[in-house]
Amino acid sequence: MHLNDNNDVENTARENYKKAEPWPDEDVWHSYTYSILHGLVQNYIDKLKLKKTDIVLNAGCGKTTYKTCATIIYMDIIEEYISSFENHIVGSIEKIPLQVNSVDCVICVGSVINYVDIQKAMSEFSRILKPNGILILEFERSNSAEFLFTKKYAKTVFMQTYHYNNQTHYLWMYDEKFVFQLAEFYKLSFKSKYRFHSLSSLLYRFGLSEERAAKYSKFDHWLQPVSRFWAHNEVITFEKSALL
Repeated sequence: MHLNDNNDVENTARENYKKAEPWPDEDVWHSYTYSILHGLVQNYIDKLKLKKTDIVLNAGCGKTTYKTCATIIYMDIIEEYISSFENHIVGSIEKIPLQVNSVDCVICVGSVINYVDIQKAMSEFSRILKPNGILILEFERSNSAEFLFTKKYAKTVFMQTYHYNNQTHYLWMYDEKFVFQLAEFYKLSFKSKYRFHSLSSLLYRFGLSEERAAKYSKFDHWLQPVSRFWAHNEVITFEKSALL
C-alpha cells in the first residue's frame, strides 16, 4: 500500500478499528497503555473540578468514558463505538462540527492525533475551546527509544508502520518540540506533561518482547527526569489563551 496523504492513514485506521475492539485485552503493551492513560486523564479531570454546565469533548474516544458531572460529547470515526452515548458525533478531529469557543475541555488520547494531520487537529481544538479551556493531549513521540541510533530519532514528523492485533497500522510520529511549537502557534499554553513507556521502550529497542517490556512501565514515575530521551508516549495539558 502506498500512502499518498493523510486520508489514507485515517481510512486505514477506520477499517482496522471497525473490525476490532479499540483496546484489545490480549495486547499487553496496549493494555498497559490504556491503564496508564485512563488513570492520568481521570486524575486531570478531577483536578479541573468541572461544573455541570461545562462541556467536555472526548475526541477519538473509542469506548472510553470518564467520571465527571460535566456534559461529555463522545466523538469517533467509528459509529459503533459511540452510538449508545446520548451525546455523540461521528467524524474526524480534523474538522469538528462544533461552534467556536463552545467547549471547556478537550480530551484527545489513545494516539488519535498520530492518525491525522496534527496541524489541522490543533487548529480545531483551539477553535472550539473557550478562552482558558483545557486540552488534554497524548501522542507517540519520534523521540522514543524505539528509534535510538536511527535517522528517525527526534525527526520532526515521519510515517511509522506497526503490526499488532493482526493488522497493519500507519502512524505519524511527532517530535516533542514540534508539538509544543504548534500548540504555541494556536495560542495553547503548556501546563503539565507526563511521559510514559520510557524504560519499556528502551528495553524493547534492545530486543525484549513487547509483552515483557511493557511491564517496565511501572517505573515511569521515577524516570520522568530522563524520560525526554526515551519515552514513547506523552500526555500534555494545554490551556487556551484568554487574550486572542
